[in-house]
Amino acid sequence: MHQAKLTEAFAPQADEICLVFQKTDATPFYIKVLLKDMFQCVFAPEEISKPKQNVHPYFTDIYGLSVIAVYAGRNDRSVVIEFMDGSCIVFKMYATRSNVLLLSKNNVTEIVRKVHTRDWDFSLDTIDKDIQFYPEQSVEEMLKPMYLPAMVNEYLKEQVAGLAGAECAKKMQGLYNRFATAEEYYIQLKDQQVSFCLWPTEYTIFSSTDLYETLSKFVQFYFRYNLFQERKIKLKSLLQKKAEGAEKYIKKTSEQLLLLYDLIPPNEIADVIMANLHDWKEGVKERELFDFYRNKTIVVQLKEKLSPQKMAEQLYKKSKNRHKQFKQLEVIVEERKLKQEGYKADLASLDSISDYKQLQALELKYQKEEKAVDEIFPFKRYQVNGFEIWVGRNASNNELLTLKYAHKDDLWLHARNVPGSHVVIKYQSGKSFPQDVIEKAAALAAYYSTLKNDSLCPVSYTQKKFVRKFKGGAIGSMKMEREDVIMVVPQDMKEAEGLKRK
Repeated sequence: MHQAKLTEAFAPQADEICLVFQKTDATPFYIKVLLKDMFQCVFAPEEISKPKQNVHPYFTDIYGLSVIAVYAGRNDRSVVIEFMDGSCIVFKMYATRSNVLLLSKNNVTEIVRKVHTRDWDFSLDTIDKDIQFYPEQSVEEMLKPMYLPAMVNEYLKEQVAGLAGAECAKKMQGLYNRFATAEEYYIQLKDQQVSFCLWPTEYTIFSSTDLYETLSKFVQFYFRYNLFQERKIKLKSLLQKKAEGAEKYIKKTSEQLLLLYDLIPPNEIADVIMANLHDWKEGVKERELFDFYRNKTIVVQLKEKLSPQKMAEQLYKKSKNRHKQFKQLEVIVEERKLKQEGYKADLASLDSISDYKQLQALELKYQKEEKAVDEIFPFKRYQVNGFEIWVGRNASNNELLTLKYAHKDDLWLHARNVPGSHVVIKYQSGKSFPQDVIEKAAALAAYYSTLKNDSLCPVSYTQKKFVRKFKGGAIGSMKMEREDVIMVVPQDMKEAEGLKRK
């Protein structure tokens, strides 16, 4: 890549970027970086396809500049491409905090994932780290600073099993050096999960001395196997929740039916009242009356301003509808039992599904089932790390969200001192609101405001119980009794898949 010139950088989809370089022989060289929370990878595909529209360009200030160096951070998951003017593109591959940055004179000037606002303070000085192994360290202490996957940790533990002290430290250093200077790369498939390895195993399905080729193959295998498994796991979780929800609903409704069956029928209470008209006292809230159906005295609650005859009349009307209520609840329980059986049957068949067509058919079944329900939910809906975020659509919708749907312990956000959407992070019992969830919700509040095109936007946030409607104010106008303020980059994100509107 040395001497190659950057000719283009663009994002074909959210949370990914493609870089196009022209080599000295005028042939193109591509780098693609995936930054999704579920999967992060840098690889060099043989070709890329660029969407025809809605493509956001990146790093235009360094188009045409030649690459003078490419290097990795020492003991750090970062790669630096340095250009002739001193600018650098950094691939910061830190799991869910991964990002691609452009630096000029060691100052960040552009970032791809704008939700990671702390990356504006990134410095190249942080990417070189020293790792030393000492005889007094345990194996766990030696492994900790390397931040390796569980599979690699297990392999290293096997290699140093039975060793201790200086012998263990020396062996670990040798293994580490071997990984740092790997000459061949491997891809293994175990339990339908693909992993990139630096050593051969019985599960190896591909190997090469070419790192670029192996990385590209790894991405292909990952989406063939791992993504398929992740979709199965996601669908399994959905079906389990549906089955559990149906079970709870059936139990609750059945208990409600039993309570109704145990209650004295309204028409019989009316008969008891009418049988006691000869001895009626005005102005009392309850009376003990003889129930000739059960041959005992019962307490009857009376309504003020209603004569006994009028109250009996109401009870007779109520009794006529009682059998309808029973029938309706019984039908609901039976329908829910059928659905529950369907969920369990699909759960049982899910494990045997081995191709995309079968999986897609089952996914589509439940997408269609919930589409009608999804459409009636009035707000935009997102999910971040297990927390739901709701966003109002307009002034009246904002007011509905804040005054009718938001719980007092929800976190309420709004772009500060400007018109915009009300945003709510739904409270979860016993859990505090994580900072990254607050940042993403604030980015939504900024995006759905009049400051959406600003580079930074102040967003106020507080618990909903500290939010009040302005007396006599316009629809959707609120005031906060207390607030915190966060600065964020306005950014939208895809509405949550699988979170169906209730």
